[in-house]
Amino acid sequence: MVGLLRQRLYLAVVLGHASVDTLNSLGPVLLAVLAGPWQLSNAQIGLALTVYTFAGALSQPVFGWLADGLRGRMARLAGVAMLWMALCYLGVAFAPGWTVLLPCLWLAALGSGLFHPVATASAGAAHPTRLASATALFFFSGQAGLALGPTLAGVLLGSFGLPGIAPLAGLAVLPALLLLTAPPLAPLTPAGRRVAAARATLLAIAAFVALVALRSSIQAVYTAFLPKLFADRGWEGAAFGAITSAFLFAAAIGNLVAGLAADRYGMRLATLLPLLGSVPAGLLCLWAPSVPVAFVASALTGLLVGGQHSVLVAHAQRLIPVRQGLAAGLILGFTFASGGLGTWLTGVAADQIGLARAMQIVTLLSLPCAVLALSLPGREPAPEATPVAEAEAVPLASR
Repeated sequence: MVGLLRQRLYLAVVLGHASVDTLNSLGPVLLAVLAGPWQLSNAQIGLALTVYTFAGALSQPVFGWLADGLRGRMARLAGVAMLWMALCYLGVAFAPGWTVLLPCLWLAALGSGLFHPVATASAGAAHPTRLASATALFFFSGQAGLALGPTLAGVLLGSFGLPGIAPLAGLAVLPALLLLTAPPLAPLTPAGRRVAAARATLLAIAAFVALVALRSSIQAVYTAFLPKLFADRGWEGAAFGAITSAFLFAAAIGNLVAGLAADRYGMRLATLLPLLGSVPAGLLCLWAPSVPVAFVASALTGLLVGGQHSVLVAHAQRLIPVRQGLAAGLILGFTFASGGLGTWLTGVAADQIGLARAMQIVTLLSLPCAVLALSLPGREPAPEATPVAEAEAVPLASR
């Protein structure tokens, strides 16, 4: 796995993903801190975060489709996207009020929408013979940033106020420069990938879409409602904060495990078995009688249900083997949007039947997900790949 990082372009997109998703995770903590002094209502906070999420998600297919025309130079667009986000978050850091902060925040989401499809496509193209592993490590870095960002934001905002997030924006500059100066990848030919789209039936594609929607909803619901579930039981904030962080960090590790398993045993087993295991783990988490039990069960659930993300993204890129930016944009945009919709529907149901019961129903959705995972490909021979550009193939150690 460490050998994947020897290519400068791949290292740049991995570092870039960590920086971008660290910035993406700042919103909830940032607005919670500002709610008191700026007298923000829950409706204002909810609208700001919803628009941010949908702006980033729905713009990804468009940006991915446009970026496909640049072929091997898509990574430079990722660098531009990171600089754009850094600039917007600097605007947030020094915003004098709500009317300036809100546009800066929403514009930053477009940088995320541009970065994700082009960086995902570049990560896969850098190591086409190890697509699942390369995609897994790429998403591990992003999820690690998502898990770390709220903690950093809380410390910096508590110590320095709103300008405290400026250093986090500055951290995005270095990987952005690496991306802007990295030599381009030679584009893959259609023969360089398994052209799964030619073999995929309409039923298999429909099953894949349903699988993505349900699995992303499960992960999004746990991320959104675990704190509320345990807060309703009277547990302390430090306890349910740690439980939620355990879920997020374990999901990041799960991406690595699932990616390695997919390259070795096939996507079907790497997806199906963890989904089955996530049901007892998730129910144990929801029914946990104590904080230690909930912490361990939450981490196990995150490991099992969160790790499928990278595998499904890799499969989407194989379904559309030529237009990789479009494939990445479609799958990522759909994943985030469907997860947001699932979270909203769960919230509506929770008001009627209770949050614990609603989350139990969501946990059981892993069973139909496992059935849908049977439509994924099993182990296949490694594809022939067009090698990367000669300059990019030189290991970092020899530069």
